[in-house]
Amino acid sequence: MLGSRKLELGLLVLSSLTGAVFADGLAVDKIYAPYVNVLEKELEYRVSRAQGGVQAPNGIVIQRLGFGAAVSETLALEAYVIGRGDDDAASFSGYELEARWQLTEQGEYAIDWGVLLEYENSRDSDVEELATKIIALREWHSYIFTANAGLLYEDSEVNGDEFETSFSAQARYRYKPYLEPALEFYAAEDYHGIGPALVGMTRLSSTNSIRWELGSVLGLNESSADYTLRLKLDYEFY
Repeated sequence: MLGSRKLELGLLVLSSLTGAVFADGLAVDKIYAPYVNVLEKELEYRVSRAQGGVQAPNGIVIQRLGFGAAVSETLALEAYVIGRGDDDAASFSGYELEARWQLTEQGEYAIDWGVLLEYENSRDSDVEELATKIIALREWHSYIFTANAGLLYEDSEVNGDEFETSFSAQARYRYKPYLEPALEFYAAEDYHGIGPALVGMTRLSSTNSIRWELGSVLGLNESSADYTLRLKLDYEFY
């Protein structure tokens, strides 16, 4: 019990250190869970559209299409191609590689833990980014609380080298497998936002399923985008 309290305290400290939003991305994006399902593979599509504020006065659209697989009981790898634009994101603008480790067994402690390592290369802005995130998940009755605390190193020919941080959290109610309402929060130096989301899963067979997420996040300060819409679709199979 004492160990789990120390872990909770560590997460709170990380969340208080949130600094800047990723320079070439959006603060509003996928909130990761720590779990790795052995032998699972997935095709994933994500799109985020932000509008307004200092962050996105002319609008920003970012799309990701990726394939991932669990390579062991505790490690999953995924690769994405990325499109970015003002009105659409149909052209290729970069790629992203990620590795996710499940650090604890589900239910072993009061909080389930994982860690994510990401590398992103942006062809349009000639920026390379290396990021790590601590993932925490707590279940309480019919509620699931998930938090991601991130630290990013950016190498840019325009802005030089810099470190940035991020924090995101989701509280979700398990109403039905196909419909789970949620509330999400995102924080960074140039962005603070909160808004509702819907999450669901439809099982196609014993080995195939589709998971989806749809969220709308409102900016809380002048520098934040007025609103950001996000959609995530996962086709999971074994």
